[in-house]
Amino acid sequence: MKKKFIKITLAAALSLAMAGTSFAGEWQWLDSNSDGISECYYMENGSPLTNTTTPDGYQVNEAGAWIVNGVIQTQNVAISNNVNHSANYDPAHPLAGKIDEWNLRITNTGLIGANSISICNDNIQALLTGQMDKYFIPPAGYSINPNTGDQMYISQEDYDKNVHNTQALYQWFCNWLNGMDFENMTEMERAREIQKVLGQGQYVLENTSNRNAYYSVLINKRGVCGEYAMTAISLANALGLKAAISGTGNHAVYYIQVNGVAYFGQNNVLNLNAPTPDNVYFQ
Repeated sequence: MKKKFIKITLAAALSLAMAGTSFAGEWQWLDSNSDGISECYYMENGSPLTNTTTPDGYQVNEAGAWIVNGVIQTQNVAISNNVNHSANYDPAHPLAGKIDEWNLRITNTGLIGANSISICNDNIQALLTGQMDKYFIPPAGYSINPNTGDQMYISQEDYDKNVHNTQALYQWFCNWLNGMDFENMTEMERAREIQKVLGQGQYVLENTSNRNAYYSVLINKRGVCGEYAMTAISLANALGLKAAISGTGNHAVYYIQVNGVAYFGQNNVLNLNAPTPDNVYFQ
């Protein structure tokens, strides 16, 4: 029963995120064989598009599953039976109970999170914490950001990418957080979960223009130093740990604080074996 509840809740959230798109279809994460792993399909009139490029520019295979460089993109959809979350835990908004304790309340000043950086962006943090009054994906064309009052122009291509990336990252964080008992973990145990995530990626020196750093590291599992550093900060914020970035020229590194002590990381390697001798300032 718990698994069914989570799948319905996340599907509803994803449908909400797609509201307003100009395309007739929508993306849906579906666990068609009930193995606890879902694939993403572009649905039109109740059926997935197959072996083609979707109207918003993404590839799907012969079964209709979204692929990146030929690799099927998947997400876990169920909370593991051995994870003991609190009674009022909401799997669709896993950080709702940590907003004030971990300084995750979104304001209009731009100072968001323990490190003045949001978890990926305002929309991801709003979804994860349930602050839906701060959730806003600007539509294509000219619009006003209700949180800041700024006028902006968004192309249809950028809007579609924004929606797609938001869906994928929100799903990734829900799966990650739902799958561990972070509410009762020590700081070091939480840091090791971050270490595992970063260690799954590959450091690659390549052109990063016009791509989402968090999506590249967490979904495509590849990135440059700056992308890993920004992702490490977001992972730390999501688990209530302080973090900092340092860098000059073309290289950026990051630090995560555990029990008042700083640990050093660069690219996809977070060293938790010994504290860093560097003098690190954490906000």
